Amino acid sequence: MASVVTVMNMKGGVGKTTVALHLAGLAARIKVGAASPLKVLAIDYDPQFNLSQALLPSKEYFKRESERKTTLAILLDDDKDLDPFDIQVAGNHKPPKVQDLAVNITHNKASGGRLDLIPSTLDLMYVALGQTNAHIGPMEERFAKFINEVRTIYDLVVIDCHPAGSVFTQTSLRNSDHVIIPVAPQPYAVRGIGLMLEFIQAKKAGANGPTPHILFNLAPRWGSTPEEQAIRGNAKFSQYCLKNNLKKFKAFRDPEGGKGFVWTSDKPYSDEAYDNLCKVTSEVVGKVGIK
Repeated sequence: MASVVTVMNMKGGVGKTTVALHLAGLAARIKVGAASPLKVLAIDYDPQFNLSQALLPSKEYFKRESERKTTLAILLDDDKDLDPFDIQVAGNHKPPKVQDLAVNITHNKASGGRLDLIPSTLDLMYVALGQTNAHIGPMEERFAKFINEVRTIYDLVVIDCHPAGSVFTQTSLRNSDHVIIPVAPQPYAVRGIGLMLEFIQAKKAGANGPTPHILFNLAPRWGSTPEEQAIRGNAKFSQYCLKNNLKKFKAFRDPEGGKGFVWTSDKPYSDEAYDNLCKVTSEVVGKVGIK
């Protein structure tokens, strides 16, 4: 059964998509820790669809969007007459099959590792901006059923989630085992983590909720920032902090249209960036219980 990991922070500008993209991509390519290359599904659950733009050439992306093979189809069975002021409730509580939506990005037949993607669409904003008191039960049911199917097919599911309170964050958190909280060295970083942990607690289903993990992103290559020191020294947060940081390398900012990944980059310090990513990915894979 797959481990489901949401990547989310209520604070913007922390490199959420960069983290989701590289963790999912590398886990599908190489042996990390004790785990062989994994079967990974990346779900772009953000209307800005940055993850989709990074992994898919634009021609392929727009083809799949026109065919309605996006995350919107998980929530709604009919995307006609979308209204930005009113959430359209799904009439059919049965979501599409995973294979009907997922597009393959990489596949190594010898190792079994593969990365698939369910792209997002700007039309998700019709759901994000709709009435907050709307009956979203059918959407929640569809998403839960979809994730239950996904768990039987993949080893790891990485959800790049919309950074605001919405049906996306609620359904994602309630169906995840873990939450990666990327934190950048910015003012109010401590406050952002506190809000995120409170949100995870509030949105959990039943007694159990996803386990949070704080990942420092855009960290300096040497030493640590005052923000990191404050968070690691805070008794409320220290237990959730990952040992390894994702450091600030230009190679992490390059992917677009399925090209420019750090594992194929020849830009300065690309080898150091790749080694850094291997350490972070190995730690995360171990933390989420994949062996």
